[in-house]
Amino acid sequence: MTPGNLPGSFDFRALQVFVVTAEQGSMTAAAKVLGLTQSGVSQIIASLEESVGRQLFDRSIRPILLTKVGQVLMRQSQKILSDLNSAYVEAAESEGNELSSLTIAMPESLANVLGPRLIQRKPEIAKFWHISNGLLPEQRAKFNTHAADLMITEESNTSDMLDVDRFNLFSEPYVLIFPKDFQLTPELGPHLSASPFIRFSLRSSMGRQTEAQLNRLQLKFPSQIEFDSVVGHATAISFGLGWGITTPLCLFQVSDILDKVAVYPIARGKFGRRMTLLARQHALGSAPRIVTEECRDILSQDVFPALLGRMPWLEDSLRVGED
Repeated sequence: MTPGNLPGSFDFRALQVFVVTAEQGSMTAAAKVLGLTQSGVSQIIASLEESVGRQLFDRSIRPILLTKVGQVLMRQSQKILSDLNSAYVEAAESEGNELSSLTIAMPESLANVLGPRLIQRKPEIAKFWHISNGLLPEQRAKFNTHAADLMITEESNTSDMLDVDRFNLFSEPYVLIFPKDFQLTPELGPHLSASPFIRFSLRSSMGRQTEAQLNRLQLKFPSQIEFDSVVGHATAISFGLGWGITTPLCLFQVSDILDKVAVYPIARGKFGRRMTLLARQHALGSAPRIVTEECRDILSQDVFPALLGRMPWLEDSLRVGED
């Protein structure tokens, strides 16, 4: 390739596919995130490598890793995609404050609660809305490749992310959830191993946080049942299949199940999560601030009062974020 000239076949979409593949560590996982076939991703990467004239991935190991050339292209690709997104947003806002589209990536435990209410309250922010819910690896890949404009995630997941603005949304505790007729003492301890522990997947932030806390407490529970879904998790417990650890926001979206389960605070070894909204710096204008403020209002006006009506003992542990 002649220095200073891009090949005629070059496609900026290829950079997005390349970055997602590097983030996911496999072409199969990248294909799932991007909505493409594995062969489609493979062809795009092969074409990009042909354009660059070098291998970008070491395919001899799993997960695949970037070569030195790939590492250079990764850094530059992230910058290019960021600049393209900024240009797009500036153009979209050039004749007014309304965005042509807004994609917000967030966990399922929030998407079903905040998404519809946010659009109802502030439809004027964007002409087209996309609320993307899923597990952390996919959501992070979408944000890093600019397939998502904003991301809501647990604060600890953001420590390595640079050039982003952070807005604190809320904090909440983890709680114990049992079947209504559960016979064991409702405290977190080794005695609960007598009943199946229903987990959240380790691909989720909630699953990883929970397992980390159990390890700190030196509590070991056999792996028998695992869910990605908040609804599936709570439903399984309501069926008497075992017990679990969840959060109040998860319980808010399964209110019809609350009469079939018992929820208790975690006294020994209590822990919680702090949710943060991320936006790329110098992008989207006032939209991140508006979305943050509306989410805080939804939580303080609609969500938290309903939870406290069912579980008043949460009053000192539910907190709406402040700047």
